[in-house]
Amino acid sequence: MKDLNKTNKKKQKGAVTIFTSVILLIAITLVAMLTGKTVLNETKVAANNYRATQSMAAASYAMDYAVNYFDSGGFDQVKVDGTVGSDDIADELGALTLASADGAQTITATVSFDNTAAECGGGTSWQSGMITATGFSDDGVATRIITQCVGPISLVKDDGPDQPLVAQGQVFVTGTSNIVNRYTNSTVWSGGEFKIGSSASIKTYIKESSIVVPLTEAELTDTDEGVNTQLVSNRNLGNGLDIIDEDPNLGNLAGSEFFENFFEGTKKEMKGQADDIGQVLSNVDSSVGKSGIVWVGDTSSTAVSTTVVDYSLGGGTIGSLESPIILIVNGNLTITGNPVIYGLVYVIGSYKIAGNPDIIGSNVVEGTNIASGDPIVGATVSGNGTLDLIFWPAFGDGEGDPLPGMTAVIAGSWRDW
Repeated sequence: MKDLNKTNKKKQKGAVTIFTSVILLIAITLVAMLTGKTVLNETKVAANNYRATQSMAAASYAMDYAVNYFDSGGFDQVKVDGTVGSDDIADELGALTLASADGAQTITATVSFDNTAAECGGGTSWQSGMITATGFSDDGVATRIITQCVGPISLVKDDGPDQPLVAQGQVFVTGTSNIVNRYTNSTVWSGGEFKIGSSASIKTYIKESSIVVPLTEAELTDTDEGVNTQLVSNRNLGNGLDIIDEDPNLGNLAGSEFFENFFEGTKKEMKGQADDIGQVLSNVDSSVGKSGIVWVGDTSSTAVSTTVVDYSLGGGTIGSLESPIILIVNGNLTITGNPVIYGLVYVIGSYKIAGNPDIIGSNVVEGTNIASGDPIVGATVSGNGTLDLIFWPAFGDGEGDPLPGMTAVIAGSWRDW
């Protein structure tokens, strides 16, 4: 007879082998499933990171684009009808696209402007505001939003001069000149004597006292001196209360002190600002058609030249109501033609009116002998031309668009979520 115990032992050994194999198979299956799940999760994580990187790249691109757009003239450069100009409505840039080098992928972004954001100062100023850039991945699944406050670089102190004509030295113009200020009751501020000649000479005007309603921009900048004004000073009336002359607080300032009384930086720093946007010019006529800050003088470096140069301006339009100019002339300036200038004209040397300019803004004349650094002896403002100088505080009033090339991001305002 067979030994049943031996037979049972052999059968038990086979069962153990099968059981062990099943356990190993299950373990291998679990490992394979776990590995597959891990790979799948890592693939998802990598894909999500890739999408997040795409969306962040798109948002960053859109933010850089929007900051450069703001730097070229603000949030309001194009009217709703598509024409160039301001209409008090923030521009809509539409969808921005950025394609990969091989063109296989395209990411998109959108930009919005808010000139009333409380985080950026609030109010309704077109001088500053918030940019919101939203970036999307190529499949549109991932989204990234970043915001940044932007504003103007401060160039002039206290929103600019309060008078249409400021001169450190003597003013003696023998031509027919009209100086108009419809904003305040002051037309001239000089450190030297302000002479009204025996000829037709200078006439000064301020806003008509009976006007109580605010004037429009067009009315404030009207070059017709007889509109919405009252005559204050001329050869018959003499110097009225609108003229402040022989003021030692102004006349006794050194050239650098006088300059820094109107600008936030030194002459070298202001020249550097102009150089940053490629607007350091060798002659005044080259400023025609430009806006923002322009320095006329030695173009070799940001150092301020002490060589005396006589510059002349023959004509053309410089700046505009929407985009005025800050024109700094490191020399003596003679206006010989009929230019139209919107903005601030600062002359470091002497200033002569020989032509018939229309200046909507203000003139500031330092009257410094550039070679010696001493004040010019005699009249710093002279000439027998016809000047129409209409005061317009184009800088820092918080209403118009910022000057091109004169904006910056506000530190600490960048956020992403």
